Amino acid sequence: MNSYDDDQLKLITSIENDDIGTAIEICTTRFDKKFLQPVGVLRVTIVQLAAWQGNIELLQLLYENGADINATDKIGRCALFHAAHHGNCEVVNWLLEHGASTENRVGVDSCYKNTRSPSNLCFIGQNLPTPECWGRTPMHQAVKNNHAAVVKILVEAGADVNAEDERGITPLLLAGTAIVKEDFNEISKFNDIVEILVAAKASTNVIDPNTGTTVLHTATSLGSCSATKRLLNGGAWPLYQCKGTGSTPLHLAASTGNPEALSILLESIPSCDIDIRDNINRTPLHRAAYQGHHDCVRILIDHGGNLGAETNTGITVIDAIFAHIPTPVLFLNDILSSRVKMSSVESSVENSQITIDFNVLAPKGELQMGVVTSLIAAASNVEQLTILQHPLVETFLWLKWSKLRVFFFSLVFVHALLVFSLSGYSITILQYETDCGLLRRILSSCSCVLFLHNVVQVLMVPRYYLRQYETWLSFTCAAISLTISMGNAYRSEITASSGEKELHDARQPLQWMLHSISLAILLAWMQMMLLIGRLPMCGYYALMFSTVLKNILKVLLAFVCLIVGFAFSFAVLFHGNDQFRNSWRAVVKTVVMMMGEYEYGALFSDEKNGSSFLPATSRVVFLAFVMLASIVLMNLMIGLAVNDIQGLEKEGHIRQLLKQAEFVAHLERLVLTSHRIFRRNWLHPRLARLLDSRRGIPTKITFCYHERYFHESSLGVPARLREALFLLALGNSRDTERRENNNGDDNVELKALLEEVLLQLRVPYYPSAMRKFSVPYNARTQTGQRKIANQ
Repeated sequence: MNSYDDDQLKLITSIENDDIGTAIEICTTRFDKKFLQPVGVLRVTIVQLAAWQGNIELLQLLYENGADINATDKIGRCALFHAAHHGNCEVVNWLLEHGASTENRVGVDSCYKNTRSPSNLCFIGQNLPTPECWGRTPMHQAVKNNHAAVVKILVEAGADVNAEDERGITPLLLAGTAIVKEDFNEISKFNDIVEILVAAKASTNVIDPNTGTTVLHTATSLGSCSATKRLLNGGAWPLYQCKGTGSTPLHLAASTGNPEALSILLESIPSCDIDIRDNINRTPLHRAAYQGHHDCVRILIDHGGNLGAETNTGITVIDAIFAHIPTPVLFLNDILSSRVKMSSVESSVENSQITIDFNVLAPKGELQMGVVTSLIAAASNVEQLTILQHPLVETFLWLKWSKLRVFFFSLVFVHALLVFSLSGYSITILQYETDCGLLRRILSSCSCVLFLHNVVQVLMVPRYYLRQYETWLSFTCAAISLTISMGNAYRSEITASSGEKELHDARQPLQWMLHSISLAILLAWMQMMLLIGRLPMCGYYALMFSTVLKNILKVLLAFVCLIVGFAFSFAVLFHGNDQFRNSWRAVVKTVVMMMGEYEYGALFSDEKNGSSFLPATSRVVFLAFVMLASIVLMNLMIGLAVNDIQGLEKEGHIRQLLKQAEFVAHLERLVLTSHRIFRRNWLHPRLARLLDSRRGIPTKITFCYHERYFHESSLGVPARLREALFLLALGNSRDTERRENNNGDDNVELKALLEEVLLQLRVPYYPSAMRKFSVPYNARTQTGQRKIANQ
């Protein structure tokens, strides 16, 4: 190795090691033109190394000695590429002032001769940054590494802001891809870069070929409100779906939990696109709820998001809220309460107008009960179902019921015909030994109608209705009734041509028919009770019956061993008594005896000879039975069944609302299905208009508060619901005024009132509870004040 090679190696080594003094000394005293030639495998020049190290004095010296500022290495990198990548503004400015080209692109554009370099120089430039893609310019590197000042310099120098690399990626598309949202300094630089490039007319809708995303996706993922707003003003598409997941910037903003960025995006899209779906049918509301971002969920709901929207796997937004939002019932209660407002507050409160917005419960679409149905499906216990008692929900159900009750009463009428015709038919067969053809035909018709009604229910929502015992009860009742009517019709035809003796024998009902009639009558009247349970006024009394029955059955299951033990013991002790002849009779008789029907004289009638019972032991066991089963167990069952009357009333009211909501949803689907099937000219115009008028209710209503309106309601809303709605509206109005007066500061006293108000909202409204509304006006309004918990 000669002295030239030693000097070149020493020069390059000193530059790489940032020993600028030695490099300048060599260039000043022993400079040779050969020093400017590319070296190493990558054919790197010392100009590129000096630009990477950022030493302007050395660059000036090399430039004065004839260095080419735009010289590139084997893969097309130039000095400006390295300076822009490193973010050195002074070097970038110096290079541009000395003729550096802003449009040099990396890439193997020419073939270098296989010039042999000393082995010590082969690995020169290995630490320099390598391009990720051919065709990148210094602008790409500056934007990718978030050097806002360098980007500004390059733009002012005339660099192409829409330059595309080999994959079609522009500099703006690289913005923010190498930073994290927790670094506020880098986010600020990112905002500056977006502002600079959009102002320079950079295209905001270039799509990444790998991910299918745009720069707006990046901005929303980083939670940058400034960049999001600037991009939207620059024409960015807020609803563009990336090809990988189908996510839009709206989905990403909801997932990251940035309410400000989300609000900015919502201002730029039409309301009909609020529920845009990704590849698995998730809406932005789903994404926000999955991450537990209650503020974003609230904003999306305020803009019309559908709480009943389903994914491909059947998960609704309400399912996600119950699973991922803390205190979901409290959160949903706040959402619902915010939909009741004072539209105008006059000097006299009685003249105020109340506006009720049902859009949160009835989003745009054909089925208005979808959200309520999803709410019922998502609730896992009675506590979560208390949300049905919210005045907004109950008012909504009342109005929907008022629209659809004509169909309910038609169903009740058909079932009443079935019940009375079946009861009358059984009387004519047993007492008068005649077959009444009119009653039989009515029974057949009603059975067919109810059977078809149940079939339609199951076909529309099979997974739900097949799990309801009421469906099977109605199916069984209709099937048995139809079998009875058809069986007797067949017998009537057979006996019509028979002789007098056969006719007399035919009048006697068959045993299987008597069994069927007895079961059908019982099931029919039970089904009638359940139908009454759907009436808003008195329905919860019927449903309280099922609650008490469940409690009693639980107690019986717990003590069934005691009952069976006494039954078998009595079967032995009273072996001569026909009522204890077998095990089944013994169990039945024991249960009857628990009710107090001992028949003591009949049991111990043969005391003298002792032929039917064991004299001493039977009396001891019988006395134990009276104490344990008849007194202790029966009183225990009654006490446990009705120990909490208010709790039973509350649960009964909740279940009444649940049944009412389910039935209204079913009627709505039935009416819609009928409208779709018969929307041609198959129906009479009046009937078609009736179906159309019953399909939905207004999603926003306004009424005035006045004491006399609680007795006269043009909308049909009960006075108790109007009172509760007024309290909510008044509380919301005063909360708004208080926040405005206090510049948004929280009122500490409202925290103490929060649980009390929520408790009041959950209290069911029964006739016995109407005394709650006799509280003086001032006390009511003070209790009606509430605070939104998540603010």
